[in-house]
Amino acid sequence: MLLLETTIFYLLLGVTVAVAVYIRGDGRMDVNAALQLVAACVFWPLFVPMLLATDEASTASRSPAHPAKAEEPDALSAAIDQVEAELDAALSGLDGWAEDVLNSEQHRLEELRTAWKLQADRIRQLDRLLGEPAARVDSLSEVGGDVERARQSENVRQGNIRQLIALRNQMHADLVGTLAWVRELVTMIHLAKFSGAPAARAEELVVQIAAAVQGLSEVSAWREQEEVAAR
Repeated sequence: MLLLETTIFYLLLGVTVAVAVYIRGDGRMDVNAALQLVAACVFWPLFVPMLLATDEASTASRSPAHPAKAEEPDALSAAIDQVEAELDAALSGLDGWAEDVLNSEQHRLEELRTAWKLQADRIRQLDRLLGEPAARVDSLSEVGGDVERARQSENVRQGNIRQLIALRNQMHADLVGTLAWVRELVTMIHLAKFSGAPAARAEELVVQIAAAVQGLSEVSAWREQEEVAAR
């Protein structure tokens, strides 16, 4: 009796595997397909790994072959990367010429690099915000043009948008101006090195580069104060 029950369960599992093989097939029922189904029913333990492998392959094919690409670098990112590469080349070329000041200003130099990226990100956020239809289209005026309160609110809204545009342009000018100034100082470092200037000249230029973070930090601090006040 035990052998009979075992055989029944074995065949039931075999039928299940055979059905799965048929479903995974191309739907045709010829001699080869029929033999495959019979083999799957009788020797189903050999077909289970094949089915599992097919499931994994199917899942892999449905999933993207590569992770989602990061946002493509824009002009600001390219400019920052270029200036950072030029700055790294200049600083690494000091070769101990102004090692003391370079070590003491390392923290501010890292802050400068971080500030560049944060400023560029804020500019992108403002560009996205100002590019939304709500910043350009005044649909409310069509239905509220004769309502004084609506007109006053719209005037204030437009004024706020103009301030956002001005803020965005100022942040962009500060960032680009700082990048250009650092590039200028980088060439001055090379000039000082190859013209035989004293180490004090290189130290002065490194300090000026590190101080470039101040202008961007002031804008960031002002924005943070505005966000705190708005809460």
